[in-house]
Amino acid sequence: MNWKVMLLIPVALFITTVGCKKKDNNPDNNNNNSFDRGALLTNYADNYIIPAYSDMTQKLTELKSKIDEFATAPDSSKLAAARTTWQTAYITWQSVDLLEFGPEASLSLRNYINTFPVTVSKLDANITSGSYDLEQFGNKDAQGFPAIEYLLSGIASTNAAVIGYYTTDAQATARKQYLQALAAKMLSKVSDVKSAWNTYRNTYISSTGTDAGSSISLTTNAFVQYYERFLRSGKIGLPVGAMTGVAAPTLTEAYYTPTLSKELAVAAMNAFKNFYNGKGYNNNTDGMGFNDYLMAVGTKDQTGKAMATVINDDLSSATSSLGAYPTTIKDGVINKRSELLAIYEQLQSIVPLLKVDMVSAFGISITYTDNDGD
Repeated sequence: MNWKVMLLIPVALFITTVGCKKKDNNPDNNNNNSFDRGALLTNYADNYIIPAYSDMTQKLTELKSKIDEFATAPDSSKLAAARTTWQTAYITWQSVDLLEFGPEASLSLRNYINTFPVTVSKLDANITSGSYDLEQFGNKDAQGFPAIEYLLSGIASTNAAVIGYYTTDAQATARKQYLQALAAKMLSKVSDVKSAWNTYRNTYISSTGTDAGSSISLTTNAFVQYYERFLRSGKIGLPVGAMTGVAAPTLTEAYYTPTLSKELAVAAMNAFKNFYNGKGYNNNTDGMGFNDYLMAVGTKDQTGKAMATVINDDLSSATSSLGAYPTTIKDGVINKRSELLAIYEQLQSIVPLLKVDMVSAFGISITYTDNDGD
């Protein structure tokens, strides 16, 4: 989700009615200093981050291959194959998107990969002109997964009509070239981040302090910001109109493939919880994570329950509610809006647990700007 959306929608000041589950006074807060943050960072780097970028690179390599095959000889089977690899890569991205720190932040990867909604007029203008620079900030909403989705699924209502845009249409050649350029750009950007992590890894795991530039601070800030802005708000809050009172189905992720939108949100929630718990990418290891760090500090809520467990339980509950939601997000923001708003409130109730309780327990500060009132 991108800030183009935030600019397009007049965001009213939203003051949540969900209070923070306050932690008790923490006499054991000095455990913060004895916890092995180096082990936590090593686990994240070696068992989640680097494998995630390797897998994302592989998925985008496959996507580029299928798009190239479709562009070479467009037909229904090649179109179906391109759509399938696009969907697989998009689901994979949900486990990578939360890593917007270090090289990913420096290269603004999220802007290139998943700025939605796509601006169709800008995309069409690029194709018509044949002259465009996908590195320009102004083209962030005309590329990535949303732009490829439009070109494969949103450009026409039938497969035959879609194929016609790549065979008989006056812009067929230019459109194929643009589609291929989008796939190549995504692969290039992710490959750059993957390569950068091979060098950045040692710097990352050796920065074990809690100051604003430390790895713990950068990772925690990116983690909480991702949840608050891009998962809670981007996937649910903005489409359902939680901050504006007005449903906006056009802001739904995977707008032209509505059956995928809920799957992407559930995948993002599962990835978020796994990272919090220190699980390896694809759940192949169970190492040290934020949950362990928070448990070591010993923070509890007002009932005496460990805050680490409270966060885990609430993440599980919200994920279950989202998975059980009976329709697509695109349809639901109009026809089952109250149920989706209730899920949004579940997601919102977790924000202060992360942003206040967890962050303060770690002895760090929020360094990103909060601009949506909660």
